[in-house]
Amino acid sequence: MVFPTHRLYWLAGGLVLIYFALAMVLTPSGIHLLPADMVKGMVRSQTGFVFALLGIPCGLYLILWRAGDLFVWLLSPSSLELDARGIHVGKTSVLWRDMTSIVREHNNECLILAHRGSKYRLRLHLWSDSDELEAVVTQQVISMLLPAIRRQVARGEQVRFGPVSVCADGLIFKKQLIAWEDIESLRLQDDFEQGVSTRELHILANGRLRKIDEEKLVNAPVLFSYLSDRLAG
Repeated sequence: MVFPTHRLYWLAGGLVLIYFALAMVLTPSGIHLLPADMVKGMVRSQTGFVFALLGIPCGLYLILWRAGDLFVWLLSPSSLELDARGIHVGKTSVLWRDMTSIVREHNNECLILAHRGSKYRLRLHLWSDSDELEAVVTQQVISMLLPAIRRQVARGEQVRFGPVSVCADGLIFKKQLIAWEDIESLRLQDDFEQGVSTRELHILANGRLRKIDEEKLVNAPVLFSYLSDRLAG
């Protein structure tokens, strides 16, 4: 496993918020965590009341959510094994044959793998060679699910991938059919704005560009693979 060093900043920020908020709350009781003059200045500021009220909840959010990978790292087994059957992490096994869906959370660097009514969060950044790990897992899921999807479409069924559906005639998005012959281009666009990583599927059809957030798509890699094969053919 790889120690999530970058999460230490969130942990430190959460601890500082809680410490300062406690200092403001406890000073009237005679418990001084910070110099009295400093606390008075904080209380008298325009944001003093809001800070005292929300400092502890915000600090807990930073520690438990934003820095949560630190606790996962401490409690997780030190090794992960991939084989022909599936993923094995300690006593947990996720078998390829049981896979039903995969969702990529870019901002959390995580794959959510659904299998037999359960879900497993594969935190990619906690493991070495995370890019290769993601590629292997994604390819295994595609190889398991893609043949069944092709058979469904061939039978005239409509297959849903979240907000997008696939049928024999084309794509269905926002209740509108986009015929295969009308699709001019298809690409993935990565973006990073205000500390948030995103990836969008861009579909250009009839001169109109449609953008779909990958995280809203269920089995996005399977959809991309199907579309690439279909449009190439």
